[in-house]
Amino acid sequence: MIGARETPTRILHCYASGGDGDWEGICLDLDIAVQAESFGDVLCSLHDAVSLYLETVTTLPEEQRGHLLHRPAPLGVQLKFLGYALRSAVKLDSGDGNHHPFTMPLAA
Repeated sequence: MIGARETPTRILHCYASGGDGDWEGICLDLDIAVQAESFGDVLCSLHDAVSLYLETVTTLPEEQRGHLLHRPAPLGVQLKFLGYALRSAVKLDSGDGNHHPFTMPLAA
């Protein structure tokens, strides 16, 4: 439709790892982490946590929002994710399927 405004979407980079009822998920772009019993539960919990965080941040004055919307996970966490991604890309991973990178599109 001409003239319609689309809500901008932000793609967040996330990662989950675990197994046997003990999973952890983290949003690498906002440094938000959750724990759950399954990958599916981590996915849902992380989506809820990130959505609530972004909803809360948007209620703050403009001058306070900037750094809260761009706060990446610590370098060590990012490097851990990078290691898993590289091993998976060159097929060095054991293939246990317990490391899952994913993106999460959310309204900006």
